[in-house]
Amino acid sequence: MSYTLAAAAAAVGLNKTTILRAIKTGKISARLDEQRHWRIEPAELHRVYPPAASQADSSAAAQREAVFEAVAAAELQFKVALAEQRLAELKADLEDMRGQRNAWQAQAERPPSLTVERLSRSNGRTGGGAGAERPRRPTIGAKLLTRARP
Repeated sequence: MSYTLAAAAAAVGLNKTTILRAIKTGKISARLDEQRHWRIEPAELHRVYPPAASQADSSAAAQREAVFEAVAAAELQFKVALAEQRLAELKADLEDMRGQRNAWQAQAERPPSLTVERLSRSNGRTGGGAGAERPRRPTIGAKLLTRARP
């Protein structure tokens, strides 16, 4: 089955005049039929000009490209959501660390005497500071000796 001039132009994606010019210059061999229409064999046409992509091929390629772009966009949105979540977690951790640092800093800035007083009170001691002495209690031996003497 041979192409007409219009069909040949459509098959390779060129203009009819370009195909006719190629016929007249001898690049492509063609014949005239009884109605004086050019007839071009497909093998002869495609020897010089590669076939054009069909509409179905181009629409399928466009559809594949659209699907690829949609998947890529969804993947990027997912990555952005993960990054934002991680950023929020890191900000919360940073605030927690700042609070801990401020508490330690406040404790370090307190006068040492307040800390020693608090320690002595928690051990059951009363009085001021590390230099205060407790009254001594008699030992068991001293108690026995004092009882044995009449």
